[in-house]
Amino acid sequence: MHRSKFLVASNEEVQIFVAKCGPIGNNVGFIENAKCHEAVLVDAPFGTFEASKSMLLPGTKVVAILFTHGHWDHVGDGHVFKNLGVQTYAHGLDKLLIEHPELVTMVVGSDMSLIPCKIDVEVKDNDIININGWLEIFCRWVPGHAAGDLAFYIKSLGCVFTGDTLFNGNIGRSDFPGGNELLLISGIRKKLLTLPQDTTVIPGHGKFTTILKEKNNPYLNGGPPA
Repeated sequence: MHRSKFLVASNEEVQIFVAKCGPIGNNVGFIENAKCHEAVLVDAPFGTFEASKSMLLPGTKVVAILFTHGHWDHVGDGHVFKNLGVQTYAHGLDKLLIEHPELVTMVVGSDMSLIPCKIDVEVKDNDIININGWLEIFCRWVPGHAAGDLAFYIKSLGCVFTGDTLFNGNIGRSDFPGGNELLLISGIRKKLLTLPQDTTVIPGHGKFTTILKEKNNPYLNGGPPA
């Protein structure tokens, strides 16, 4: 299948492709600059390394991985890229889960076999990550699904990667350790719904949506539908 089918947004220099990887169909962002042959990944579940061979142009080097959070289904292939020298980014509150994945079993009850992935850069709320002068990523800390949930806003391309915080007509579950439903809803309202209305929302799973549509999300307006 041609990679153009996975194209979500583009400008003169940068393109965003999104493919589903891993056993529960995570949306993985492949942000590529074809001119300088570099790419950034948003999350790296199992299967991401193999998918990168077809999603990225030959000769393209992955230079960074941005982890939305440290749950097992978002980090499975992180160590593969880290071993190739890729720079890794995550919130400090989820760094421990990614570097010590044996803790994931206690957090989410998974028996998946995970290999540790060292985090190079601890991301804070409102940080701006600059990738070699060609990409700016605006970071928003939106805890409530996990303690270290991050959303990554690509202003230049009108997209936001929301991880497992905001979905199409839904929000992330908050019953894991570190979860807090009220904190999650508050963070979504303050830090995501305030983005431009035409921003494309790329959640960690499922269909894409827009900020405008999610302003009517029933889970953010009095609770889930009856």
